Amino acid sequence: MKCPVCNSESFSWGCSVGDYSILRCRGCRLGVTDPFPTKEERDRINVEDYSVERRIDVYMSRRAYFERRYRGYAATLKKYGGRGRLLDIGCNIGLFLKVAREAGFDSAGVELNSGCAEYGRKEFGLNIYSDRLENLRFPAGSFDVITLFDTLEHIPCLQSFLSEISRIMADGGLLAVQSPNIDSLMSNLAKSSWAWLSPPDHLYHFTPGVMSMLIESKGFRILEAKTWEPLLDFCTGLFPGNRPESRAGKILLKSVKGTLYAFLGITHANRLWWSARKGGLILVYARKTGTPGLQSLPG
Repeated sequence: MKCPVCNSESFSWGCSVGDYSILRCRGCRLGVTDPFPTKEERDRINVEDYSVERRIDVYMSRRAYFERRYRGYAATLKKYGGRGRLLDIGCNIGLFLKVAREAGFDSAGVELNSGCAEYGRKEFGLNIYSDRLENLRFPAGSFDVITLFDTLEHIPCLQSFLSEISRIMADGGLLAVQSPNIDSLMSNLAKSSWAWLSPPDHLYHFTPGVMSMLIESKGFRILEAKTWEPLLDFCTGLFPGNRPESRAGKILLKSVKGTLYAFLGITHANRLWWSARKGGLILVYARKTGTPGLQSLPG
């Protein structure tokens, strides 16, 4: 096995989750799910774990929260000059696309799950393609902004996928990528029980340094790279099965918010570990320059 980021062939064992192991590249510290899921396994997971019924429950039960969060993403894109044609890859039921359209973007999405894509088309009137990106063959320079929120960890062929993104993005365009941080405080505390490892669904497990290295290698300049996580996700992420939309997750958040000192203390501590690049999520904004940049140091 060769690392898809740094080409190292040396890996160490990280942890075991059920029938799978998470291996860590000795060169850049990328995490890789082993054994690597087959295409048939990935297709089955996409249908079973990402059913339209479950996705509707996850997003629409907390619609106000997600729309507020997505308005923040759209505002940051506009802060960096983002405008025009936006493509959200892995757009799910299309809630971010709806918010982006309201913010003035000409929005389109890509979603492999046909049920989720159809829901977004019918419910929000969105333009969503239900196929793999490489099969769509968009003309070069088709989009001014491309977003990948919680998508890249599912992609089996990172290099060719990001090369295609670079090809279809206009010069000077913006890329936004978000993925779980395997070196987060949440991951370090929960270890193999960390909910966001979730093999075989997640194929790769990024650190902030690996993420920046990968993006820069495809001709992008990093504008902003940070780690963060919602308070509820931090609290529930330590315990497998306690998703934020679950009854247990809602009770936990209510308990924390109901104790003012606990709420303020955790919120303040959040900022400290985020600044140390230990937040549960990595969020990167980058601009296409057309020339591969210097590789960031792993970390």
